[in-house]
Amino acid sequence: MKQYFSLIAKAGFIPLLLILSCTSATLYTINMNYTPSETVSTGSDGMENIRFTVAEFIDSRNMEDRMMIGSVVSGDGAITPVTPKHLKPVDAVTSGVRKCLSAAGYSLSPEIPVWNPGNNSIGAQPGDILIGGTIDTLEVLCRKDVIKKHYQANVKLSIVFADVRTSRIFHKIETEASPSLVHIQFSEEILEEQINKALSASIEQVFGDKEKMRKIVKEIPEK
Repeated sequence: MKQYFSLIAKAGFIPLLLILSCTSATLYTINMNYTPSETVSTGSDGMENIRFTVAEFIDSRNMEDRMMIGSVVSGDGAITPVTPKHLKPVDAVTSGVRKCLSAAGYSLSPEIPVWNPGNNSIGAQPGDILIGGTIDTLEVLCRKDVIKKHYQANVKLSIVFADVRTSRIFHKIETEASPSLVHIQFSEEILEEQINKALSASIEQVFGDKEKMRKIVKEIPEK
């Protein structure tokens, strides 16, 4: 064994190994994408003639840097931030809602307007029903123990439905998903899987459930 390490040292590998072992990431980047699950309801539900318009969601998280979507905490307490690789949080949520509606078979307007549901006024908008809302929580965390890695993701959305015809908000709902995982390995891919699982589940709680969507649309007030 001593001869083995002596040969490695002579070959110059030990300094390289020491350098690599001391090197740690200063930032993790992951892709955020909605992926339809098998639980998404499809088929006719009598709303084929309704066209939905999805406005850009508002990032209302209480933080200075809204590109931050999580962190990795090492055993020594060091914290490494996690940011999106391609889509910003507002784009990931907005496109996720559109993808879910499309997967469920609903008709979508191509427009993605900017709309603040907090002002209770929708103005002139395309389509029949306008959907918008806020991102209240969106994060993925990993605590790295010596052996186990503890992953926790959380996505919470406030979703608002408005009737374009009457320019009135008629339904508000909150959704939340918090998957967790304990694994012996750490990787950006696992971080990515957990945040996307939370994102997809929070979206599908409303837009992937035909019965829930039918009940919501029935709340549109008569003229």
